Amino acid sequence: MKISKHSIEQKVLEGGRLSLEEGLFLFEQTDLIWLGKLADVVKRRFHPKPLVTFIIDRNINYTNLCVASCNFCAFYEKLGSDKGYVLSKEEIARKIEETIDLGGYQILMQGGLNPTLKIDYYEDLFRFIKEKFPTVRIHSLSPPEIHYIARISQLSLQDTLIRLRTAGLDSIPGGGAEILVNEIRKKLSANKTTAEQWLEVMETAHKMGMKSTS
Repeated sequence: MKISKHSIEQKVLEGGRLSLEEGLFLFEQTDLIWLGKLADVVKRRFHPKPLVTFIIDRNINYTNLCVASCNFCAFYEKLGSDKGYVLSKEEIARKIEETIDLGGYQILMQGGLNPTLKIDYYEDLFRFIKEKFPTVRIHSLSPPEIHYIARISQLSLQDTLIRLRTAGLDSIPGGGAEILVNEIRKKLSANKTTAEQWLEVMETAHKMGMKSTS
């Protein structure tokens, strides 16, 4: 049977699972609006109540110094660059205050793999934020950052996560996954975590009962 938008739509409406070939067809030959409407049909099948939630937060890039050297990143600076920075606690506090003024109540803090920032930096920063803004949720640090912090601090992943959580980390994002295939990851970001290391961070966090968006 020839693959078409109509055949895929019928399959979805009947509750069928799409094949790899059909997924590729959707990627290459369909428009986003049509695809979104079809995805909404599936979503309503599993979640029939007309309820959609959202959260108001702010992305704070606390540093742009990074040794990962991802070839798709226009954000990072190498160590020693005059364009590199690490935000002060006061600068971060101002950004959080601006977020609260706009109705926000969560911050997503992500930066680079910065070898000058070990576990004590994050503990001090998170405690500062929680003391100054006790109602703000800290949803921060991607798995590559957490893995890197553990490595340069000579700690296990579990001990690193325990200390970060104790200091105020509420949940972690799923950043840095890109494509979880090592052959591709080596081409895109040779100095970042492997697929197995990324998954290990998430598995460890989930076993500890931590929340994540991945």
